[in-house]
Amino acid sequence: MSAILVWKLVVLFGVLFVTMFLRFPFFLACFASAAVYALIFPGSIPMFVFGQTFVQGLGNSTYASIIFYFLLGAILNHGGLGDRIVKFGNACIGHVKGSLSHINIIASVLFAGVSGSAAADTASIGNLMIPMMKRQGYDAPYSAAVTQMSSIIGPIIPPSTTFVFIASMMDLSVRKLFLCGLIPGLAMGLLELVYSVYISHKRNYPCTEKFAGFKVIWKEFKINFWAILLPVLILICLTVGIGTVTEIGAVSCVLAAFISMVIYKELDWKGLWQCIKATARQVAVVFSMLAAATVFIWIIGSLNFQNSLAAWIGGLGLSRFAVFMIAMLIIFILGMVLETLVITMIFIPVLAIPCIAAGVDPYVFAVAAAMVCAMGLNTPPVGTLLYLTASIADTSAMKVAKESVPFIICVVIAVVLMGLFPQITLWYPSLVL
Repeated sequence: MSAILVWKLVVLFGVLFVTMFLRFPFFLACFASAAVYALIFPGSIPMFVFGQTFVQGLGNSTYASIIFYFLLGAILNHGGLGDRIVKFGNACIGHVKGSLSHINIIASVLFAGVSGSAAADTASIGNLMIPMMKRQGYDAPYSAAVTQMSSIIGPIIPPSTTFVFIASMMDLSVRKLFLCGLIPGLAMGLLELVYSVYISHKRNYPCTEKFAGFKVIWKEFKINFWAILLPVLILICLTVGIGTVTEIGAVSCVLAAFISMVIYKELDWKGLWQCIKATARQVAVVFSMLAAATVFIWIIGSLNFQNSLAAWIGGLGLSRFAVFMIAMLIIFILGMVLETLVITMIFIPVLAIPCIAAGVDPYVFAVAAAMVCAMGLNTPPVGTLLYLTASIADTSAMKVAKESVPFIICVVIAVVLMGLFPQITLWYPSLVL
């Protein structure tokens, strides 16, 4: 890479990081970075770029699905779906040692098939499970750790708002990317469940109740049938291809509202309006970030940085797996200091180019990047879920981070296996598409 290219990148990313460190909103940080870059390098950015790319940044019709999946998560949080999944899980395995820890993970896997959001998972299940686990004698840091680390399964198992962003940035099929996330997401849950069983026996964590019999399980299944069925229906629709991703998201919102308001009666019209308002605020923030990021990405594209990076890494003579793991390491480090959406929109598309040039399948890279990026939600110093769960558990964030290390290792193992054996990711979509 030439000296002038390096200097331009230093200015561009330097201003971005400084403004974000000063707690500027991300969209303002992007515009500030672009403005300083334009002043230092006159003529490098035509003025029409600021307005045109800002508008075009929101022109992707796939982004409409983001609105519906955000709304779906809000409805399910207010509609008590997480509570019902936990109740059914408790009836099934409440008699097993460490049952609440296992239920926490299993509930996150099921809830992931509906919300597609780690934050929604934590908000719904965390506030219920963490106090319950503490009352049963679980260590507070562990209760928070298993909650936050299982919640990152949400952005991996379809549907996933993170995958919508990555697919749009990398020009991938959203539906195929959704399906690619299913097996890795389940693998994450299985690995975390194995550790949960191990640590529960080592620390002698309790069971919640004696086995009540299959009649009680059947009774709980019937009571919570619709809560369990909803994620299954969404997955079936995505697999079979009944409608686009956006259409499935819209129908899912209607179905979730019907279940919560008519069948379970845990959501009223006032609550639904609160869900809509919360979604509107969330979407406004995200879409402003998307529009601003488009200007930033245009500048990077004009510098041809991705191809220069790919050529430089290719010249090192590294293997496909080595390039893949280096990219994952960079994303993990970035995740410790930056918000997930920032990494998704700016850094993942850049790092994808050298990885794809080295022979990494773009869908494998996208799923693995989402997994590693999600870990940043649980690592200091910026991990939002780390501080959220620590607050719920009333314990130190650093203690929670320490308890999270084995779960992080589980995710790393899953990522390494994906890099070595791409079919773990690609098998299911190749089977149904």
